[in-house]
Amino acid sequence: MARPTRALDRTIVVVDVVGFTAPDRNRLDRLAVHQGMYEVLKIAFAESGIDFDSCAHEDRGDGVLILLPPGTTKSLVADLLPDRLGVALRRYNHTRTPQAQMRLRVSLNAGEVIGDDNGWVGDAVDIAFRILDAQPVKEAFAESDRMIAFISSERFFADVIEKDPGLLPELYRPLPVSVKTFTGMAYLRLHGEVIADSVVVRAEELFPADLAGPVLELVPRKDLVGLRRHLTGMRIPNLAIMVSRALGPAVRPPRLDGIADAWEAFQLLTDFNAGPDGIPPALTFLGLLAENAGGEPDAMIEGWLANQARSLRLAPALGHQRLTRSPIPDRPHLHLMIMLEPVSADPTRCTLAFWRQDDPEVWPPSLGGVREIGIEEVELRVDDVILETEGVWSGQSMSASVEFLLPRTLINLPVQRWAKEHETGQPQPLRYGYRLGIRSLERMRARHWHRAWHVRWDSMVKDPAADRLHYSGRPEVGDHPIDAILSDEHWVGLVLAKPPSPQAKPDGSPDELTSALRSGLPVVLWHPDAEPETLRELLDWVLAAESGFNELPDRRKLANSGMAVPFKNSLAHDLVVMWDDPKRVIVLDQPLIPTRL
Repeated sequence: MARPTRALDRTIVVVDVVGFTAPDRNRLDRLAVHQGMYEVLKIAFAESGIDFDSCAHEDRGDGVLILLPPGTTKSLVADLLPDRLGVALRRYNHTRTPQAQMRLRVSLNAGEVIGDDNGWVGDAVDIAFRILDAQPVKEAFAESDRMIAFISSERFFADVIEKDPGLLPELYRPLPVSVKTFTGMAYLRLHGEVIADSVVVRAEELFPADLAGPVLELVPRKDLVGLRRHLTGMRIPNLAIMVSRALGPAVRPPRLDGIADAWEAFQLLTDFNAGPDGIPPALTFLGLLAENAGGEPDAMIEGWLANQARSLRLAPALGHQRLTRSPIPDRPHLHLMIMLEPVSADPTRCTLAFWRQDDPEVWPPSLGGVREIGIEEVELRVDDVILETEGVWSGQSMSASVEFLLPRTLINLPVQRWAKEHETGQPQPLRYGYRLGIRSLERMRARHWHRAWHVRWDSMVKDPAADRLHYSGRPEVGDHPIDAILSDEHWVGLVLAKPPSPQAKPDGSPDELTSALRSGLPVVLWHPDAEPETLRELLDWVLAAESGFNELPDRRKLANSGMAVPFKNSLAHDLVVMWDDPKRVIVLDQPLIPTRL
């Protein structure tokens, strides 16, 4: 029978058995656990006043997605289910061997879902799976000796649990989570009687000692022997990119210190669950490795992966993934974007938000964090973000940019003079280590300016000639309004005669910076104190490369080095470059809730 195709509001419960496919569990153990999970759930639901068979549910092998019948009181799953599930699970575990015992993670959410004969979908379902798989949740549960982890979504906690003291909201602790495309808050309650060490199924007991760490769930141990032999000692080109791409753009990559070969990277990724496509990140990593390990595809890895894809019924998904993923670039480059914006209620403070690109081909990255800081400490807090980023990028072998996304009121922050590693007592200027630039927050938010912005950018990439740079105050343009001058699509860059005012003109007339942004010019340059002719000499040198504008960021960084540059270092150091790429726009309509520092 076909399911309804209209959206329905449902209470959502997702259950996952911890360590379901651990190697020390054979097929009979897994079958017993699978059957036992349903046995426990049916008893617990019945004792909570919910008929399990009247719920819509989808088996996930190591767990199950459950949708309560429409109209079921949401508070039931937060009120009665924890205790009844704890009792039923304790009874079950008491009569089973260690390999057939289980611990459960259970996520709670509610919202609109829609489904057909192939399954149920909806943002609420996605969030329920994301919070279930969140690493902070897994770590907190692994460190506990409880049988069940209940994880509530932020919405379910606020709408149901928090409003009723009888649901014990104080037992839930908030945890920030970031999994794939979801970043938000989850609420964790660890439940169930303390389990004796003899009956806890711990990860270190489940993995065979000869593999020295976690192994891929769902893969028989015998299939790993040959793979391990092949991957051990194999060097990985672009390790950090491959790990980041295997995990997806919204999962914060783990530290890669000590990862010596492909086998260790593979083991590391087995700790991460599959995404919506059902493909474990460890398998995605193998696919990338097969394509990029050397001059020719690695036939052994491809064959192993094909065999596992057939047994796990993932062949179509892996095939689609292979056809649609972007190639790893020959000259990859990373970006850290830092947004600064004044706090309207307190001009002495500002909001700092940042986005860190861990895969050079994935944009936009997820929001890395939001902090409220004092204006006077902004350089030091930026230093904190950069050092945190470098800790994640430590395994990368590629160049990087630091870009400051600034509003008009902060446009003259001297970011080109800022440094990092202040705590060492020997700070290093940012301009030495990064392609450094600023971007316009007003333009990024003004979508009605974006079409012209794309037009000029594409035109610049196609024809990057240096003569497309307009100098403000040129005598030949006379009294022509700046808007009229910049409407000529020949221009892709503007040199301001002086730094822009932090405020637009009070009479509302167009100033040069606003006109450049409105006209779509992707490049705006100025200098705090250089004479016009001296600045022109500097820019003539910067744009003298064969590719003109397209090499401007690299040539500007080279000018900072002072090597073979025919002008004073101070002239290049203080040059301000707005290099505004419309292909790399940050999603700014999400709520930015800062942590006050």
